[in-house]
Amino acid sequence: MLRVPHLRSDPTDPMTSIRVTGLALLLLLTLSTTPLFAWGEKGHYIVNEAATFALPTDMPPFFYRAFTQLVWEGYDPDRWRGAGVSLDAVNPPDHFFDYEYVSTLKLPPDRYRAIELLYKSGALRREGITNSTTGFLPWRIAELSERLTNEFRQWRFSAAGSPERKFVEADIIHDAGVLGHFVGDASNPHHSSVNYNGWVEPNPNHYANDCLIHSRFEQTFVSHALSTADVVKRVPAVPQLRTDYFTAALSEIEESHGEVERLYQIDKAGGFDIFKPVSKTAVNFTATRLAAGAAMLRDIWWSAWKNSEKPPKKHTVPEE
Repeated sequence: MLRVPHLRSDPTDPMTSIRVTGLALLLLLTLSTTPLFAWGEKGHYIVNEAATFALPTDMPPFFYRAFTQLVWEGYDPDRWRGAGVSLDAVNPPDHFFDYEYVSTLKLPPDRYRAIELLYKSGALRREGITNSTTGFLPWRIAELSERLTNEFRQWRFSAAGSPERKFVEADIIHDAGVLGHFVGDASNPHHSSVNYNGWVEPNPNHYANDCLIHSRFEQTFVSHALSTADVVKRVPAVPQLRTDYFTAALSEIEESHGEVERLYQIDKAGGFDIFKPVSKTAVNFTATRLAAGAAMLRDIWWSAWKNSEKPPKKHTVPEE
């Protein structure tokens, strides 16, 4: 049975009524939506919601008023699946990054130069893969983070109460919420490895290769055993200013990649089996990974706002 995420209910908190209304909406959506991807619908809601709990209080008021939409947008990139051939080609690789393929390469923050590097380094030929097989998750996070910073900068220079400012606010909320999806994906060990749905490398420890572990961990177990309260308490209270978004995203993925085998060990012990008593080890592991995503998302939201105080760095934009 789905457990409802816990929310603060302080009657003096002006956000309480918004949060409660949003909770009812999100519960309805979680129960009524059938296809699940990535962390699963509930997992992505938890990441974005936990980030709102941990956000400092020095951002523009409109951002706080939009908390429920920020949570809702966290699942959006999975709603885009099946839209058409072109989008279905570009969307999936943005959700993962198979670190094994590139662990020895110095990756540039430009995704197209990264593709060029895969060719020149011989990685594509050596591994027998195409130019999108590795995935593009860190670039997607960096691109959206830079766009969010730019939009906050536009907001600062727009006139208060103007239609232009309202339009910019709408852009900010949409992109900030969607960003949460990809940051959440980066905190999931399965999204950092070729062993994303069963152990495909040499397997002397006999880890699961049933092609069900992906959904067993991030969808079924999360819906069964995790709540927002489990995650919020694991998010560091003090945000970290992020000025290099690509490096931050890559570091998050590297951290997740370091947890891949631990995930399989917990699964082998039956930790993600919902027909057994809830495993404290599995809950702690999963909540910690979700909290890593929530903390990074909170940091980037806040950093985008703070970084927008400064003019953009000068760089050469290629001509069309």
